Amino acid sequence: MNLKLALKYGLICGGLIVASFFINYFIKGDSEDFSTGEIVGYTVMLLALSAVFIGLKNFRDKTLGGLMTFRQGFLNGLGIVLVASIIYVLGWMIYQPNFAPDFADKYNAAQVEKVKTDSTLTPEQQNEKIAEMEAFLVEYKKPHVMAAFTFLEIFPVGLIVVLISSFALMKRKPK
Repeated sequence: MNLKLALKYGLICGGLIVASFFINYFIKGDSEDFSTGEIVGYTVMLLALSAVFIGLKNFRDKTLGGLMTFRQGFLNGLGIVLVASIIYVLGWMIYQPNFAPDFADKYNAAQVEKVKTDSTLTPEQQNEKIAEMEAFLVEYKKPHVMAAFTFLEIFPVGLIVVLISSFALMKRKPK
């Protein structure tokens, strides 16, 4: 794995996503529209993760002379995504307590309302689900749990981008 590549493109990717937290905060303020927020958040994440494709293409063309195996692409792309994921987690761990300290409570309340209006669930099922959500909220407020779940927001998406990019960009010598 090329550490310079991972740091450069991982910092670009993670930095773009973290910057979007602050841009969104200063544009929208303390919005409680979680449904569109998730869509916008994952869209920004996917756009920023295009840095994986760009980084691997530049690495293949400039460093590897135009040839790259799937393994080379995968390992280097994984490095980029790991750096981006760490930046994302660190950014959230700074942003959330300072700019959105009640985010988890508001998000949980919105989810509870969805459960309460879900006509496919019995009242017992609704109460059980709400109790699970309340228990998770308590756990989520622990920094190590928040960091782990924040990592799990971006890393699987990044891994899919790495797999697609590695496959799309692999190029071997003609036999």
